[in-house]
Amino acid sequence: MGRAALDADHRTGARAARKHGGSGIGGGEMNSGITSTLTRATGTAAPAPSQPLRICMIISSYHPIVGGAEKQVAQLAGLMTGQGHEVYILTRRYPGLAATETIDGVKVRRIALRKPVKGVGFILGAARMVRELNPDVIHCHSLFSPALAGALGKRWTNAPLLAKPMCGGEATSIASKPLGRQRLAYMARAVDRFPMVSREIETELTELGVPAEKLRYIPNGVDGARFCPARTPVEKDKLRLSLGLPAGPLFLFAGRLAAQKRLPLLLEAWSDVRESIPQATLAIAGANRASGSGYHATFGECDEIPAALLEQPGVRMLGHVADMPNLLRAVDVFVLPSAREGLSNALLEACASGLACITARTGGAMDFMRDGENGLLFEVDDRQALATALAQLATDAERRARLGEAALRTVAESYDIRQTATSLLAQYAELGAGTRAATAGRR
Repeated sequence: MGRAALDADHRTGARAARKHGGSGIGGGEMNSGITSTLTRATGTAAPAPSQPLRICMIISSYHPIVGGAEKQVAQLAGLMTGQGHEVYILTRRYPGLAATETIDGVKVRRIALRKPVKGVGFILGAARMVRELNPDVIHCHSLFSPALAGALGKRWTNAPLLAKPMCGGEATSIASKPLGRQRLAYMARAVDRFPMVSREIETELTELGVPAEKLRYIPNGVDGARFCPARTPVEKDKLRLSLGLPAGPLFLFAGRLAAQKRLPLLLEAWSDVRESIPQATLAIAGANRASGSGYHATFGECDEIPAALLEQPGVRMLGHVADMPNLLRAVDVFVLPSAREGLSNALLEACASGLACITARTGGAMDFMRDGENGLLFEVDDRQALATALAQLATDAERRARLGEAALRTVAESYDIRQTATSLLAQYAELGAGTRAATAGRR
């Protein structure tokens, strides 16, 4: 099936999700929209599951460790739990965290990491837990250790297996390692579906030999009720005052401060244009990061950034921000200079908040951002192009407003988190999730 048709299918489902959001995932009218979507995509009808499912999601880290992947999984698990499904999150246990707990109705099971083979220990521990839980479906977030744990768990349970690559380059990284090609070939056989958040990942997996019939384009989604624009300029001004943020054009970077996010590039570009836009401010919000002693709010790898860049005029370091919806409502422009992304949750949240966005041409941003129409795009690591975009939006309020309104329309049309959850549930059903439990009378 062609890309244009798949895109049209996802937009159809997104409209249904928004229209019937109150009826919930898998509800009658909304589900009928998804059924027609997947009929065109796969050639067979795929209704939502007809009975509650036991779903095992495997991810390397989870709440209270905060990141885009963790936030997306938490939202999806919460929506599915709200529809009566039983969701288990299998993840690593960092020091200070409980082995088991329930968060917003989602059951979290953490696997202790033991030296010297922490990765292998997580794979085996998660696989054993899958065997104990005997789920209807296994959904792994990452092709690295979570997918290997899921593949082993599938051998013991025969449950359908989905493995979601987190970003472009993940599969290529695996292929480059010793026996990496063999590992990918094994994954291509073991995994029943590869949900993809970007066309970049689709191309990568296809070139590495993953069968096309196992690929499904299911982008990340955003909660438009939680992330939305300030209603009036007065509300925005009040939010800035309450957050201690200055007047004038306000730019924001938010996310993990890992090397791939290219924060030094942004700070260098900012230094290039700061003198020409003295009224503007760049705010930097960090995220929770794992550390050797557990986890804590930190700037991540900020220590590797020269102090002169961090301390230059017009830069505000905010640290970890718990209330991202209000922070996004208070700023004017969101900047994502990453060299590699899947489909950035932070970018979707910024678009849903009605912000003008500047982003590098990478990952899922290339699937929905149109340069000059609903955002500004620049080539990865192009410092001059990034500086030009910063200067343009700092001095043109009308253009900021126009780009922000267009970005909001785009994500409202096609990137609703409920549509993402519904599409995944439909895939579970298409793969026969729940059939084993019904046959065995487990429930």
